[in-house]
Amino acid sequence: MISPKVRELNFDIDRYLNRVIPRSQLYRLPKQISFLLGHRTSVRQEVGNVLVSIWALVGAFCGLTVVSSVFRYSSVIQEHNPPVLVASLGAAAILHYNVIQSPLAQPRNAVLGNTLSAIVGVGITKLFMLSPNFENIRWLAGPLCCGLASWMMTMTNTIYPPGGATAVLAATDPTANAMGWFFVPLVLIGTLLMLGVALIINNIQRQYPLYWWTPRDVGRQKKPDIEHSSIDKEKETKTRLGEKDGVNMQHRIIITEDNIVLPENFTLGSEEEQLLEELRDRLRNADPQYKLHNHSSVSDTYQTPHSSRDILPTDKS
Repeated sequence: MISPKVRELNFDIDRYLNRVIPRSQLYRLPKQISFLLGHRTSVRQEVGNVLVSIWALVGAFCGLTVVSSVFRYSSVIQEHNPPVLVASLGAAAILHYNVIQSPLAQPRNAVLGNTLSAIVGVGITKLFMLSPNFENIRWLAGPLCCGLASWMMTMTNTIYPPGGATAVLAATDPTANAMGWFFVPLVLIGTLLMLGVALIINNIQRQYPLYWWTPRDVGRQKKPDIEHSSIDKEKETKTRLGEKDGVNMQHRIIITEDNIVLPENFTLGSEEEQLLEELRDRLRNADPQYKLHNHSSVSDTYQTPHSSRDILPTDKS
């Protein structure tokens, strides 16, 4: 049996990185530019699947055409005899232009996930190629590259399904083998080009990206977002909500624009915390008085700018 401690073991790199990630400054950019980068001043209505399918078709065609034309007509890239297209970009096109609201389709996952997978794939393949029997063991290199790439993406919160294909290609495709380490910047260039096209196509009638780094708060936190209830906190929250003293707060989770209050000894997982924070952010976004108060009374040091998801008063990036 697996020990309960092992089963519950969790490492969240964002708990450390988000402290130093700067807050989104998209709202400071010119309106046309910030619009193409996913910033909105109001929530955009979703479109039906007919329009989604049409824009997915247009996006996939335009994105892959741009990538293949750059690969074909760039003299620097042609020196390394690249493939017509990196096959994993076909899978990436489905994420970038079809299911654009998926966390897996956001820029951080696309750029870092695919690039890290390429690095893992090339690095492991280089080690396998040290063997004189490389061709006889190549079949093992592909699965190992994919597995290690999956582990790397999971530990860095950059899961990107096409990255698995990228790692496999680095090990099994003779063209990628011949390119060596140049395969990594080739994948990065292709991913960035696909992302650039997505920013144009997806923002015509939809919104992309939902965020650039994470939907969670970033920057140095002045106070915890989720607090456990105390006597003072109960009185404060009851007063704000207009409740009577007889209400038992120990069996309630209170979500307001300012904070989230949990009963004592009540623990949450990271996904549950994220869900509660997103609900709080939706409350903030729906309260114009809260926005007005925050933008008029908070100093520049503590002011929380607009996020790329347009959850206005939060520290998303």
